[in-house]
Amino acid sequence: MPKAEVINGFAVHSKQFCASCHGKEGIADTPNWPDVAGQPYAVTVKALLDYRDGRRKGTPASDLMSAAAAKLTDQQIADVAALYEYLPGRNAKKAAPTTPAPELVNSGDASRYITPCAACHGIDARGNNNGLVPVLHGQQATVLAAALKDYRSGARQSDILGEMRVFSRKLTDAEIEQLANWYAAQPGRVGQEEKKGEGEP
Repeated sequence: MPKAEVINGFAVHSKQFCASCHGKEGIADTPNWPDVAGQPYAVTVKALLDYRDGRRKGTPASDLMSAAAAKLTDQQIADVAALYEYLPGRNAKKAAPTTPAPELVNSGDASRYITPCAACHGIDARGNNNGLVPVLHGQQATVLAAALKDYRSGARQSDILGEMRVFSRKLTDAEIEQLANWYAAQPGRVGQEEKKGEGEP
């Protein structure tokens, strides 16, 4: 991808009408659309390329995104991805609630060969260090539940190595709702703007 410029990402976000669904600062105004603020650069790049190149399709939302992404150049994708990584996620500055995590988050279920969510998404679900896995903390519950159900049904097939499809097929509807609600209640990822101030006097 070309070298990304955060400042140009603001123009892409505005001129391509990303804000109409994902919010002015990457925080969606309705529960039907995902927050994009705070997502790692590589996650957004992959998602937009998957939409643009026809690898992510089959649902009304993905068809809409495919049409939007078809207009984007590699430079625009790089710039808007850099912007989203820069912006803080939903409730990023709030303290985490004390509700314990569902067992599947940190322990999985060996009897069903379900690996812990944290194995890929990180202990705090703000993504792992390689930046290739989506941040789940603070994401909309309806969006998370829909994603898991789309993976489970096979409507969504853009996951790396098919791991999410394998994982989600073993989940009950109740477990999907429990996971989605717990992750949604957590504070979102601190953006790059916030990180610059960490540890400074």
